[in-house]
Amino acid sequence: MLDKFTGMRVFVAAVQMGSFVAAAEKLEMSPQMVARHITSLETQLATRLLSRTTRRQNLTATGSQYFRRCLTILQAIEDADNEANGTAEAPAGTLRLNAPVTFGRYALVAFLTQFLQRYPQMNIELTLSDSVINPLEEGFDAVVRIGELDKNLRLAARSLAAYRLIACAAPGYLTEHGWPQHPDDLKNHQCLGFAPWQAGFSHRWQFISESKVSDVEVNSRLIINDWGALLQAALRGAGVIIGYEKALAQPLGQGKLVTLLADYRFPEQPMHLLYMPSRMKETRYRIFIDELCEYFRL
Repeated sequence: MLDKFTGMRVFVAAVQMGSFVAAAEKLEMSPQMVARHITSLETQLATRLLSRTTRRQNLTATGSQYFRRCLTILQAIEDADNEANGTAEAPAGTLRLNAPVTFGRYALVAFLTQFLQRYPQMNIELTLSDSVINPLEEGFDAVVRIGELDKNLRLAARSLAAYRLIACAAPGYLTEHGWPQHPDDLKNHQCLGFAPWQAGFSHRWQFISESKVSDVEVNSRLIINDWGALLQAALRGAGVIIGYEKALAQPLGQGKLVTLLADYRFPEQPMHLLYMPSRMKETRYRIFIDELCEYFRL
């Protein structure tokens, strides 16, 4: 019978990487050996941990609970090793993070690269997705989430700076089509739509001025599911775009885009970092959570 501790490491890697093949590559062993370790672990536990098909694998209910326990145990062992080696205060190891695509690409990566420069023994695995996932089931250490929180999610949450949107367009487009002075003027403009937004928002934009809220039906002849591609269209004069202020900072600063309707604003979306409070005793976890929250503080 194979070693249980190794089996736990292999099991955690298989869950985090999403397949036996990817786990095998990470652990430098064959996919067949990965399968043997997990089969041995399931035999010792007398239960199924993973429900496997030819195309995908899913954690069973027992497997999900066991996965979280394994994470805690493996981290405790690593912390004990670090203490013995006198490196407990130097964060080391790997953290898996999930974040929305646009925020991750245009804001979060800047923080992560600086963080890794400060802590050369740390590794970060960042997954960008606009899908709402359960971080516990997916094996993420922390998740950045935009919008209202699920009150039933068993995680702690820290507030980050709100997700703010602004409207802008290329100077060439404005020269040809004119400058909108009021949100209603956008009815006569080409407005670029972002497909992942909630139903209707690609064609209906909401503006706030003082306490007044205005809904505007916009003409979105071009709708794209990738905001980066939408930005490229705006830079080429295809129309008016709304987007995350940090993502638009560079083209605005370079004069490639111009801010519109400065007296109006879009409703802000709350943004939070979700994490496991029980792990804040871990040096690497605590430092990462604290520094990320400070970087994106209110």
